[in-house]
Amino acid sequence: MIVLVFPYSYSYSCSYSYFMSMPYALIPAAGKSRRMGRPKVSLPLGGRTVLEHVISALQHAGIDDILVVLGAHVAHMSAALHRVGARVLVPADETHTMRATVEQGLTWLENRFHPKPTDSWFLVPADYPILEPAIVRKLVRKRQTNRHYSIFIPTYQGRRGHPALIGWRHVSVIRALPPEVGLNVYLRRQTKKTLEVPVDSPTILWDLDTPEDYQRILAAWDECKE
Repeated sequence: MIVLVFPYSYSYSCSYSYFMSMPYALIPAAGKSRRMGRPKVSLPLGGRTVLEHVISALQHAGIDDILVVLGAHVAHMSAALHRVGARVLVPADETHTMRATVEQGLTWLENRFHPKPTDSWFLVPADYPILEPAIVRKLVRKRQTNRHYSIFIPTYQGRRGHPALIGWRHVSVIRALPPEVGLNVYLRRQTKKTLEVPVDSPTILWDLDTPEDYQRILAAWDECKE
């Protein structure tokens, strides 16, 4: 049995900022959700949307600067996301891959915050509604104590999941990749720079692609409330 606690009731108090700045978070949410048959980021879950749950988990982990990159087909969500404390970007031109969506977001973050090479960012897929703040905090702590790594990936029983914490120094390299190389391919190539971080929860693997995935997550949600 997976034990989940909702709604989140975590507090975050840490001297992390004494050592380095907190990471940014980038949530690419421009996909068309073709396998789901409807926009998955706006699906309801426990009185909020899937995307609002992702934002809330990051906030409860102490992440303040959260950028959501929306596709035009879900741009109507912008006002609600602003109300819960996220920043929102709707690119003028449609992005056809997750990498293109992420690069739009990285450019926005650069123009707004001027990150240093020593800064970092979370890549947080929008379709992981049961994102656990404790896992986000664990990745932050691992970065604090393992400065010779610049990518941190959670794993469950040897399988990689999300979110990924990535050093800002990788941004220029990602931009220079050939168009056919996706972010997952790039991250898997960075073996010497990556620290895999084992966690005890399979939720890092629970994405939301199909109606069956949605039903499984609804069932887990209902179970945790019993």
